[in-house]
Amino acid sequence: MNVSIAIEKFDPHVGGAERYCWDLAHYLAEKGHRIEIICRKGSAPLHESIHLSRVRTPGFPQFLRHLSFGLAHFFRIRSLPGYWHFCVGNTFAMDFYQPHGGVHQAWFLRETAMLREPFRTMNRCLMRLSPKDVVQRAMERWTFSVSKPQVIAISQMVSSDITRFFSYDQDRVHLIPNGVDIRKYHPRNREHREEIRRRYALGPDEYVFLFVAQNPRLKGYDVLVDACRILAQSRFSVLVVGNRDTRMEQATQSLKQRVIFAGKVDDLDRIYPACDCLVHPTYYDACSLVVLESLASGTPVITTSANGASMFVKKGSGAIIEPGDMHTLALAMRDAMADRKSDIAGSLGLHDHRAVFFRIEELMRRYEQ
Repeated sequence: MNVSIAIEKFDPHVGGAERYCWDLAHYLAEKGHRIEIICRKGSAPLHESIHLSRVRTPGFPQFLRHLSFGLAHFFRIRSLPGYWHFCVGNTFAMDFYQPHGGVHQAWFLRETAMLREPFRTMNRCLMRLSPKDVVQRAMERWTFSVSKPQVIAISQMVSSDITRFFSYDQDRVHLIPNGVDIRKYHPRNREHREEIRRRYALGPDEYVFLFVAQNPRLKGYDVLVDACRILAQSRFSVLVVGNRDTRMEQATQSLKQRVIFAGKVDDLDRIYPACDCLVHPTYYDACSLVVLESLASGTPVITTSANGASMFVKKGSGAIIEPGDMHTLALAMRDAMADRKSDIAGSLGLHDHRAVFFRIEELMRRYEQ
């Protein structure tokens, strides 16, 4: 097969969608398919069957970047007859659409839910008038009403949101949840626990919560800090991995040395099992990869019902709370410290990411015939 994959940044180190497209492209290339990557920026692929096609678009403002990328992609694929076109967003034409960031309408409601009234209503009105929101709503509406592609939903939550907001033909929606690289993320990495804990000055028996996010605000960092204040009398630490800023550090001043900022790291696979519980109180996540990676590593998870990956959090492997609820989060954290499970990996319904890519390949083959 010939397959084009559209992603603004083709880079495995940037984020979930970018890493997903990188892994998918290399999987398909290894299976003998020719892959065309249409992107604004991209790292050099590791397989000769993957061709990088960069399109030039303005980098700022954001709405113009998304709009111009969608138009550039539209004209680029016209020169690729005989290709299946796979996209994850910000495009106008595609055969297979995987809304990796979820449904924009659902994200919008969750994003604005972080504020209290009357600020919530005011913020929603202002966001609705912003060029970025107008463009993204229009492009999403175009996808479901004009392009009408086969949709790959990466979680049950995303599948339900598509039905809820667009009444889309269910025969065109295929539930293929995210997978995880089980060759990289597994409980055996626990052998590095002592090394990782020494790196961050964590005691060998200290209870450590892990928080991983590139967008801390959306992923519930402030809710986590509030929950930590409620648990001020308990003994624990929080290791924060990802972006950091002065505001984040100032918010933890009253917690003394409980919160350790690790910044960006290259060995998350070793960090998961070195910690005791991942806390991911997100306001919205289509299907968080960090939750799947943590579970595959044998580390319990506390996340929210607004995370598509919550479908994999079973009894005994963590807890699911409502987004924004610091009191319930504090209770779940207290329960986790009391339970102190050392390894919950097992029959959690997780799939290896290569098995997920195989299902996508089979879906493409089905429509090729």
